[in-house]
Amino acid sequence: MERKLYSFDSIVDRGFEDIEEESGETRRIHWTIVKRTVADQISRKAVSQSYVLQRDGNDGDFPTLGAARNAVNKTIVHPEKLTLSKAEHAAAKSNSR
Repeated sequence: MERKLYSFDSIVDRGFEDIEEESGETRRIHWTIVKRTVADQISRKAVSQSYVLQRDGNDGDFPTLGAARNAVNKTIVHPEKLTLSKAEHAAAKSNSR
């Protein structure tokens, strides 16, 4: 039996970047990162997925969301890395008294 596949897209991120032209003008380029998933029609399980960066009429294919975000110079700082540990929190509290 032949496997039937279908594809669907989900927008996962969007933004813009300002590019300076040779003429000295600044042009704003909007971009969108789309997660493209290919799934089996019967089991509904994902077969493959990729991230497509759509920018200025060009599409670029990336294996991970991080790679697509790097292409538009977007870095995400995870909140858990900004949260103080219990020891740091206690030290900050005792220093403020």
